[in-house]
Amino acid sequence: MFQIARQRCEPRLHQAGRVRCEPGWHLGRDWSRGLHDFDLWYVWAGRGLMAIEGEEVPLVPGTCVWMRPGRRYEAEQDSVERLGVNFIHFQLVTPPRDLPLSAFTPPFEVLRTRQVEFVDRVMRRIIELAPERTGAPVGAALLGGLLMELVREHASADAQHGPGTELRHRDLILRVAAQIRESPGRVPPVAELARTAGYSPDHFSRVFLKVTGLRPQDFVIQARVGRARQLLAESDLTVGMIAEALGFQDIFYFSRQFRRQTGQAPTAFRRGLRRS
Repeated sequence: MFQIARQRCEPRLHQAGRVRCEPGWHLGRDWSRGLHDFDLWYVWAGRGLMAIEGEEVPLVPGTCVWMRPGRRYEAEQDSVERLGVNFIHFQLVTPPRDLPLSAFTPPFEVLRTRQVEFVDRVMRRIIELAPERTGAPVGAALLGGLLMELVREHASADAQHGPGTELRHRDLILRVAAQIRESPGRVPPVAELARTAGYSPDHFSRVFLKVTGLRPQDFVIQARVGRARQLLAESDLTVGMIAEALGFQDIFYFSRQFRRQTGQAPTAFRRGLRRS
């Protein structure tokens, strides 16, 4: 059982899918009249526009829309950048009798999530599990966890009360930071990261420091050392091979940075792991 917006409930999966909308696609007003359950959308590609009770909302990658019966939704897409959408129809029920929560109002209707990869991966797994008789309960459990996390993120964003531009800067920097952690050995120079983000190098460094607590160069070193710890523990790559794979200038510079972060040389760190 999950607690979503102080309501104890469980999701029940209905239809789910992942689509790239066809040329000419649009969501007409008649669609809303046939909506009898919740429908969670996540936009993973393309651009479009949704009208919710007449109020227009941009549909761009990272947009989540939690639609509910009784509301009016219409949508259209860009003629060139067609929409890619994950969707999950579901019901929320209250065990043990599984009575539907027909009057439940979702805590948010539109959310621009910062957790783009997480949301997409979880939804894709739910979509895979939904048609399977034995997989549907697992998919429902994943959906419950996803909804709780989206509600938490929404509440966290509301609590910040920051100007829109500040939130935009924060989102952008967090995405850059996630990319660095993902591939620490292939990080472009700071000037290139800044240019891609639309900042000057100095402004990029200041914003990065404010958001992450580290200068970009220090963040990259920290991410590389963190990955080096994993490789030393999980692989048979030599220290020299690890240093090269992670983009260090040479093995001596790698060892110096590793010792500074961990208090140990890479070889001592690996020996300690294997002894234990």
